[in-house]
Amino acid sequence: MRAATAFGADTALTVGTNALLAAEGMVSGIMAARLLGPKGRGELAAIQAFSGFIAAVAILGMTEAVVYYCARNPQRSGRYIGSAATIALLACVPVLLGAYLAMPILLAAQSASVVGAARWYLLIGPVYALVAVPAHSLRGRGDFLAWNGVRLAPNLVWIVVLMAAWFVSVRSAAIVAAAYVVGQGLLLFPVLYVVAKRVNGPFRPSPRDWGAMVRYGLPCALTSLPQLLNLRLDQIAMAALLPARQLGTYAVAVAWSGAAAPLLGALGATLLPAIASRADRGASARRFSEGARLASLLALSTCALLMALTPFAVVVLFGQAYRAAIPAALVLVPAGSILALNSVLEEGLRGLGHPYPVLYAELTGLVMMVVGLTLTLGPFGIMGGAVSSLIGYSTVSVALLVNARRLIGVSPAALLWPRIEELQVGLRRVESLVRALAAPAD
Repeated sequence: MRAATAFGADTALTVGTNALLAAEGMVSGIMAARLLGPKGRGELAAIQAFSGFIAAVAILGMTEAVVYYCARNPQRSGRYIGSAATIALLACVPVLLGAYLAMPILLAAQSASVVGAARWYLLIGPVYALVAVPAHSLRGRGDFLAWNGVRLAPNLVWIVVLMAAWFVSVRSAAIVAAAYVVGQGLLLFPVLYVVAKRVNGPFRPSPRDWGAMVRYGLPCALTSLPQLLNLRLDQIAMAALLPARQLGTYAVAVAWSGAAAPLLGALGATLLPAIASRADRGASARRFSEGARLASLLALSTCALLMALTPFAVVVLFGQAYRAAIPAALVLVPAGSILALNSVLEEGLRGLGHPYPVLYAELTGLVMMVVGLTLTLGPFGIMGGAVSSLIGYSTVSVALLVNARRLIGVSPAALLWPRIEELQVGLRRVESLVRALAAPAD
C-alpha cells in the first residue's frame, strides 16, 4: 500500500483502525447504557466528563508536542518522550489537586458517592502522561501501524470492564469507572514495550528541550481547554444542574452523534505529521488544502447518512428507555460532523506550526457555547445543550477558515469545495490501494 501512496496508505490504515474504534465505542456505549440504565449512565457521565476533561488538559499538550518534535527530528524521539512525560507528570500535580478540592461544587447536583468517584477518576491524569505521551511518539515518527495497534487497546479494556460488570452483576457507575482507571493503568506495560522496541533511546529527559516543548505544547493545552470545554461543557453543565437521568439520555445522543468522528479523525491524525515533515512551505500548504477539501466531503456525506438513521438506530441500539434522546441526537449529528471537520482543520494548522490560531478559534467557539447554554439550558434542557453545541462548533469552523485564509492565502470556499480532478485522483488512488492489497493473494 505504501508503494502506491504513503500518505494514502497511512490514512487508509488509520481509517480502518478508526472504524474498529467506532465499533468498539458503539459496543461499549450500548453496554454501558443497558447495564446502568438512564440514571446510572448519567452518573457515569458525571464521573467521567469533568475529571476526564481536567486530566486531559493537565498534561500541558505534551501529546501534541511529542508528535510534532518526533516528526521534525525522529533521531531524538527517545529524549522527546522522556521530556514530554516528565513535564506532563509535573504539571498534573497542582491541576488535579485543585480539581479534587473543587469537585463538590462542580458536581453540586450529584450524590456524594458520584462526587467521590469523580475524585478517584482524576487518577486518569497520570495514566495519560505515562501511556498516551509515549504512544503518540509513534504517530510523530510515521509508524502508523504500531500507533494504530496501540490505539485499539483502551476501548478494548473498557469493553472488558463492562463485560466483567455484566457477569458479576455490578450496576454501580462508581465501581465501573474505578475499574476503567485501573485497566488503563495496566496498559502502561504493553505500550512501553512497543515503544521501546520501535524507538531508539536513550529515554532520559533532556531539560534543554523542555522550553521548546512547553512553548509548543502550552498553546495546544490552552487550545485543548476551550476545545474540550466545547466538547464537554454541555455535559459538565448538565452534571451540575440537571438530574442524572437527563444527563444519561443526553450522553446517549452524544455517543450516537460522534459516529462521524473516527473517519475524519483518521485524516487529521495523518495530516499533521505529513505537513510538519515537509521542508517546503508551499507543499505543506497544498497538502493542508487537499486534506481540508477531503474532510469537507466526508463530513457532509456521513452527516446525511447518520441523520437518516438516527430515529431508528437510537432505539434499536440503546433501547426504548432512550427514545427521548432522538430529538437531541438529530441536532447533535450535524454538530458532530462539524466538530470532526474542525479537528482536521486544526491538525493542519498545527502541522504548519501555527497552534495559536487554533486556540483563538476554540476560545471564540467557547464564548458562543457559554452564551448558548446560559440562555437555553434552563428552559429547554438537553435540547438547549444540543443547540448550543451546534452553535459553538460552527463558530469554531468559521474562525478556523478565516485564520487559514490569512495564513496560507486560500479562501474558505477553496478549502471546503472538492475539485473534480482531486476526486478523480482520489478514486485512482483507492483503486491502486485495492490492487496493492489484492496483489499478494494473486
